[in-house]
Amino acid sequence: MTYDPFAPDTLADPFPAYGRLREECPVHRYESRGMEFSTLSRHRDVLAALKDVATFSSRQGQGPFRSEPIALFDDPPSHTFFRRLVTTSFTPRAIQRREQMIESLVDELVSAMLDEPSGTADLHDALAMPLPTIVIARMLGVPEELRATFKRWSDAQVAGMGAGDVEEQRRTRREMQAYFIDEIARRRALASDGAEMPDDLVSGLVAAAMQEERPISEAELLSLLTQLLVGGNETTTSLLTNVVWRLLERPERWQAVVDDPALVEVAVEESLRHDPPVLGLFRATTCPVDIGGDIGGDVDVAIDRLEPDRKVMLLWASANRDPEVWDDPDEFRLDRDLTTLRARHLSFGFGIHACPGAPLSRLEARLALAALVRRAPGLRLAGPTTRIEPFFLWGRRSLPVGW
Repeated sequence: MTYDPFAPDTLADPFPAYGRLREECPVHRYESRGMEFSTLSRHRDVLAALKDVATFSSRQGQGPFRSEPIALFDDPPSHTFFRRLVTTSFTPRAIQRREQMIESLVDELVSAMLDEPSGTADLHDALAMPLPTIVIARMLGVPEELRATFKRWSDAQVAGMGAGDVEEQRRTRREMQAYFIDEIARRRALASDGAEMPDDLVSGLVAAAMQEERPISEAELLSLLTQLLVGGNETTTSLLTNVVWRLLERPERWQAVVDDPALVEVAVEESLRHDPPVLGLFRATTCPVDIGGDIGGDVDVAIDRLEPDRKVMLLWASANRDPEVWDDPDEFRLDRDLTTLRARHLSFGFGIHACPGAPLSRLEARLALAALVRRAPGLRLAGPTTRIEPFFLWGRRSLPVGW
């Protein structure tokens, strides 16, 4: 079958194409736009690849283009070492300590939005974008006045994984790296003088780097900080726009959550399943691997062989709508079991490369949706939405609402 992830129809709504992939071509080969990669679309194949990190490696980056292994973009044991440095700041207990700060920020942003005299706003600009941007900026110790610059850096890093203005991306990357290099140096100087460093993630990583027997380079620290910047920003923004969009798309869904705020958590998890902010990420094969399936009969036979060093897109947005795993997979439903949703959807990845910021993202989405339901029960769509640009991400760039 013909499948082009960059085709206008696919970018506008990729899910019909994903259904055809699962049924007609579960292992698809794409070669265009200077890219060559295969796509896995069935839940069983995507999950098996996520589990098999020895065969499906992250050493060449998680985008369609090849990059050098560094920090979290690597395999064990190096990945294990850097993962340990990061996860202590994103445990459920560590995130819970920030709940009051996030809740206050949500109320502040929602109040500002509802004060608009027109009674309308773009939810992306008013709440979904600034909330995670400010939260991760505070966690990294970035001053509030640099928030717009911080967001621009993050967007450039995301764009660099797909396509776009290469020179602009390089210039933006140099800006961001210069800022963090200065901050790393400042904190190291404080530590060397016996002074107290600021209580933020940059200081935490610098302190850990100074204590480890294995030296941590400046490039590795920059890679970690970039990953935290992007992971704590765009994906949560899209989660917020997606869940509100789907609830308002059918007003009876929104009303159901207004009538029963206990459904907020289910709505967030169903949004992650139905509209994952990351449609999929990439791995590279380390050896030949056969992908099996039940095509044309009851016997499990090989349907394709991936050669070594092949870039492979693990399409977890398609896996999340696989009818072998989900009833009514294309329907956004608020009656799904919360435990089952969390256990089966792959929107935060799976295994050793699962998103470490998942607890933070879930908390931000839950608090924001709960505040909107409580304070703007009459919320409604006020115009057409538009999607964000990167082909491997899924979210609303604009979400006009009224109240």
